[in-house]
Amino acid sequence: MRDKTIKFFKAIYNFFSFIDYMIAAFIACTTPYPVSFFISSTLAWSWWIARKNVSKVKTNVSKVLDLDVNNPEVIYISRKIYIEFAKNIVDFLKNGIITRKQFKKNVKLDGLDNLKKALEKGKGAVIFTAHIGNFEWGASRIGAEGIKIWGVGLSRENRFLDNYFEKNRKGKYLNTLNANKMLGVFRILKNNEVVAIPTDWDPAGTAKAYDFLGKKIMLPSGAIQIALASGAPLIPSFIVRDGKYHHHQTIYEPLDLIREGEKEKLIEKNMQIIINILEKQIRENIDQWVMFHDIWVKD
Repeated sequence: MRDKTIKFFKAIYNFFSFIDYMIAAFIACTTPYPVSFFISSTLAWSWWIARKNVSKVKTNVSKVLDLDVNNPEVIYISRKIYIEFAKNIVDFLKNGIITRKQFKKNVKLDGLDNLKKALEKGKGAVIFTAHIGNFEWGASRIGAEGIKIWGVGLSRENRFLDNYFEKNRKGKYLNTLNANKMLGVFRILKNNEVVAIPTDWDPAGTAKAYDFLGKKIMLPSGAIQIALASGAPLIPSFIVRDGKYHHHQTIYEPLDLIREGEKEKLIEKNMQIIINILEKQIRENIDQWVMFHDIWVKD
C-alpha cells in the first residue's frame, strides 16, 4: 500500500511538473525574444541566489581559468553561464514557432561540406561536441539541412516531460538516442546517419580520468570507441551564441584518428586528440560552457 501511495503522489508531481513546462512554453511562444529573455534572465538570477549547482559551476570556471573559486572573474563568468543557460531554455521552448527559414538564418553554419564529404564513405559520422552554447541547436541546425541526426541524451523518469522533450527536439530535426541504449548507434551509422555526442560529461557513469588543462577530469571515451568500432569518421563541431539572438556553428574536418594498435592504447592516444580540441573550445568560450555537473577528480 505504501509503495502504491508513493507511486501515486510521484505521478501527480510529474504531471504538475509537466504543466509548469507547458506554462513556460506558452509564455515563451507568446512573447517576443526581448521579453522572453528578460523573464528567463530574472529566473536565472533566482537560480543563482538559490545556489542551485553554483558551487559546481564556480569550480568548473575556476579550474579552466586556474583561479580561486571566489575570484571576482570566476563569479562574474559563472553568473553569465546561468543567464546563457536560461537563454538556451527559451530557444528550446520556442522550437515550435520558429520556421526552418528563420532557424537557418538565426544559426549560421560553416563547414557543412566537411560533413557531407565524410558521409560519402557510407559509414555515417560521429560528431563530438561539448555543452557550449546552445549545443542542441547545433545538432538541429545540421538536421535542418536534411541530414538525419541523433543527439545522445538521457530519458527522464517523468514520462510526460520525456515525451515533450523528444517531440520538441524532433520538431527541430533532432532525433533522440538514449544514452543508456547506445547499441542502436551502430544501426544509425550503418544507415549513413549522424550521431552527435557531448564529450565533456558522461551521463552513463563510465568516464575515466584524463589530464585536462593541468588538472584531472572525468571524460567519456564513447565517441572514440564508436568511431573506432564502426569505422565512421569522428568530426568536431561546436556552436556559440554570436550576439543576443544569433548563433554560429562550425563543423570541422574529420579527425585523423589512430586506428591500429591495442584497444586501450588507441583510446588513450585518440582521447588526447579530442582533449586538445576541448581545451581550446572551452577556454575560448568559458562564459557559454553550461556545465552544471561535478566532473573533476578531487585533489
